Amino acid sequence: MGPRPDARRRAVAALAPDRYLLRVTLNEETQRKLERARSLLRHVIPDGDVAWVLDRALTLLVNDLERTRLAATRRHTRTATSSESKSLRSRRIPAAVRRTVWARDGGQCAFVGKEGRCRETNFLEFHHVVPYADGGSTSAENLQLRCRSHNQFEATQYFDNSAGS
Repeated sequence: MGPRPDARRRAVAALAPDRYLLRVTLNEETQRKLERARSLLRHVIPDGDVAWVLDRALTLLVNDLERTRLAATRRHTRTATSSESKSLRSRRIPAAVRRTVWARDGGQCAFVGKEGRCRETNFLEFHHVVPYADGGSTSAENLQLRCRSHNQFEATQYFDNSAGS
């Protein structure tokens, strides 16, 4: 069971331009983990300030998620060339292509509609401009970031229009 859609708005409140109040209810297991982390970090955070502990934990979590979801890496790696990417006929999107698309689209949905570009940064998916089912490649040139709703919208538009042709 995930958080309620409106939970984020109530959980975080701006106090100043660079300060926020975070209000959460923790279960007993999470509270134990927090206290264990505070204890283990006392050599770095002597006062056990929960804000610093959370910052440290979230930094590690974000780095891990970027590494696994976006193939982000700290070391320099080559990016796939256009010819390498175009020859790919696999649904699996190579790490170099994922990094290229994420950087190019700025980690934001790249859908542009009547009201401009979508500003969504949550629930992002890799969208094939020419769908894989119609021979679209997994190249950076054929991939864009889309929020889940715009990815579904464009898939419906594409396949409904091509079915009627």
